[in-house]
Amino acid sequence: MKIWIRILLGVILLGCSDKTTFQTGTYTYVKISKLELVYLFLTKGVKSYSVGSELLLKNDSSFKYTTCGNILNGTWRCFKDSLLLKVTKNRWRIDSLDKYGFNGTWPKIPAKPIGFKIENNYLEKIHILKNGGKYIEKLKFNVP
Repeated sequence: MKIWIRILLGVILLGCSDKTTFQTGTYTYVKISKLELVYLFLTKGVKSYSVGSELLLKNDSSFKYTTCGNILNGTWRCFKDSLLLKVTKNRWRIDSLDKYGFNGTWPKIPAKPIGFKIENNYLEKIHILKNGGKYIEKLKFNVP
């Protein structure tokens, strides 16, 4: 009887593991449904979502993160249920902007790592704009 209790307890403890499954490879944007957007607005104040983003995570801990306007490169690491991207290079996605700048400015390298929450095969980040508005970026894992 004691052996069965120990086995059952071991199975329960293994099932409660907080390990997050995470894979290297390509993550691409997910279109958020209107119903999900309403839920996000009511619970988190999110008004929109980003489109066209792609994140390539390589096994050597380097990444290439492409948004609608920028291409960022650097190194990545996991911490608990988060993916942290340390940006070492940030450039415009459009060649002419990269060469001449946008009104004399070029993209800056963020001082802090960019963080995504890891949930199964998804990465999520809520961005906060200077005017206080929020939008969500949701990326889904694709075949490596």
